[in-house]
Amino acid sequence: MTIQDFFSKLRDADTSETIRWTSPCQMQPFRSPGVCNSSTAIERRCCGIFSREAPMMNLFFRSIVLVFCLLPALSFADSISCDGGIVSGGDSAVDLIMKCGQPAWKESHQEEITDQVDHNLKQRTYITEEQWTYNFGPQQFLRIVTLRNGVITGIRTGTYGTSKDRDAPGPACDGRVISVGDTKTEILIKCGKPFYKSSHQEELKERFDDSSNRKVIVTVEEWTYNFGPQQFMRIITIRNGTVVDVRTGGYGTK
Repeated sequence: MTIQDFFSKLRDADTSETIRWTSPCQMQPFRSPGVCNSSTAIERRCCGIFSREAPMMNLFFRSIVLVFCLLPALSFADSISCDGGIVSGGDSAVDLIMKCGQPAWKESHQEEITDQVDHNLKQRTYITEEQWTYNFGPQQFLRIVTLRNGVITGIRTGTYGTSKDRDAPGPACDGRVISVGDTKTEILIKCGKPFYKSSHQEELKERFDDSSNRKVIVTVEEWTYNFGPQQFMRIITIRNGTVVDVRTGGYGTK
């Protein structure tokens, strides 16, 4: 969602509505009814600001708050500022390591693209896609960098990081939100290691046209969290390091 979209919503909003302050960290887990269910990192950071349950603030002040919320995310959405300098899309993995050091976590998968160059010749290109996650501590957001064959192709913001000496998360993941689109690293930070996990690989083929297609090797993982006999288990499906499904199981066990 763009800034223009946000301000359009503000202009259309009923100025008599009331709001309350909340934090993205206070949103309830697993997309419960009545909570902020935004689809992008920027919206998740900002949508918790506006609700309809407390003292009224005028439209102008709301707009100012929204600008200050949005600008940091937009300014650094496609770059990372580290002690060694700034890296952005198009930079190499070597640049990233030299300026930011090694990431806290890495995930990778393989892709194969086949092109029919002519009637008798096919060309295959092998691509390694990696996801590097940088943890700058509990007061800053994770930065997640996507690289394809050693070149940065995307940078996005994740949840808050963690300190190396932090205690393991509580049995209910500290009440934090678990959402489709989260990374495996974010789930580990929020919930710790699962009670049980299984994995297998799938091979997906996608045809672009009559002369080219892509084959992707997908690692599918299923993580089960056991919160004890008084709570339901949570089962999380992860494909190539990204959460694609969160569902509820039976009651847990001691």
